[in-house]
Amino acid sequence: MKIAVIGGGLAGLTAAAYLSEQPTVTGVLFERSPQLGGRAFTYEKAGFTLNYGAHAVYGLDRHTISVMEKELQLSFGSRQVDKRKVMYEKHDQLSPAPLDFVNLMKTDILSPRQKMRFAAEITAIITNIHQLKHYPTLGHYLADSEADENVKELWEHLVCSNFFITPEDARKVPGHVISKYYHNLFLSQRPVNYILGSWAVITNQLKSKMEQSGRWELAMQEGVDGIRYEGGRYVLTTKLREESFDNIVFAMPVQQIIKLLNDTPWEPFMTPYANNKATEVMVYDVGLSQVVARPFSYISDMNNKLFITDVSATDHTLVPEGGQLLQGVAYLSDDFDTEQERKAYLDERTARMEALFDKHYPGWRDAIAVKRVSKKAMVQSVKNIAGNKLLPVRIENMPFYFCGDGCQGKGELAERAFSSARDAAAKLASAARAGLPELVGI
Repeated sequence: MKIAVIGGGLAGLTAAAYLSEQPTVTGVLFERSPQLGGRAFTYEKAGFTLNYGAHAVYGLDRHTISVMEKELQLSFGSRQVDKRKVMYEKHDQLSPAPLDFVNLMKTDILSPRQKMRFAAEITAIITNIHQLKHYPTLGHYLADSEADENVKELWEHLVCSNFFITPEDARKVPGHVISKYYHNLFLSQRPVNYILGSWAVITNQLKSKMEQSGRWELAMQEGVDGIRYEGGRYVLTTKLREESFDNIVFAMPVQQIIKLLNDTPWEPFMTPYANNKATEVMVYDVGLSQVVARPFSYISDMNNKLFITDVSATDHTLVPEGGQLLQGVAYLSDDFDTEQERKAYLDERTARMEALFDKHYPGWRDAIAVKRVSKKAMVQSVKNIAGNKLLPVRIENMPFYFCGDGCQGKGELAERAFSSARDAAAKLASAARAGLPELVGI
């Protein structure tokens, strides 16, 4: 069986790595850009390792990447963010983030009675009896909840932080999604971790595994421009070739898949996913020549819905000796009537981010060695909110496979990319082992 994987991000590399273990499968991975990783792309500048967006792993011990570590024999180190140095700021008051029962008792953002209520909610989530899972969205649950406003705000803020979305969107996240996500996270012994050396450590190993099989080709800077069914196979067209395949794995944002399948017989099947919106944030990275301040490893501004992570406090491998790497992220709204309104909004968010840097990392401006600001960075191709529809790994009456963070799978963000790719590869591998000819031309 000959397979094409379109997209060299986390999902595409994962699918190709798993499929490379199948002796009867050959394939080509097509990547339009000059580097692998997609939105997990990593690059180095002036001794700093920068990532396009956040690269924290939530619940490492219960995460799909830990399964992949064993199955694909990956090798990587990781380090947990110091929970005692994760802070929330509300109304100019700093307080420990209630990430566990210890910090919950220490935090000042809840009263003693509110702490008891929130502890009961955590317990209900852990034991899988919380009523949230029965509600269409978080907003519906909060509207029915008899909890105090501070408890409701904390739920909203937690979802903002873990799903990288605004409060308005946080209220649109389905209740069962939140319940399942926090069931895993609250049970985790390693809730927030960094892969030492960043995502490149993972993507490089996935690439090597694929190439070492000797049965896979890596086609860099070769985007797929067209697809057709001909002679019982699928013919892909790029600027360099036409090549036929027995099957195709789409490992790119659903918006790009829809564009590629436009004017093909498969276009109508993508209609339910045409209005999906992506998760976009502002990412403000600064590499500093020296450590200007290290009051905490993470500070979340509850008032303005943005946060700063001292990435190098957890992963020292990303900076030159004596340096410091800070990453600011601001959740972004996408509800604007004009481009002028959007620009003014992004300028205001930038100013608030810089003010947060000024407040907690005085002197940072004078120590800048590297700076990169992405005012509209996509961190997830489909927001997991009501009104959006995640793409299944297989769509009825379509012959292809789909994977990525816009697809159905376990977890959120990168984990959904890993888990959907693993699922797609398993289904294809099973078909390859069985030698099922009906997969061709469905």
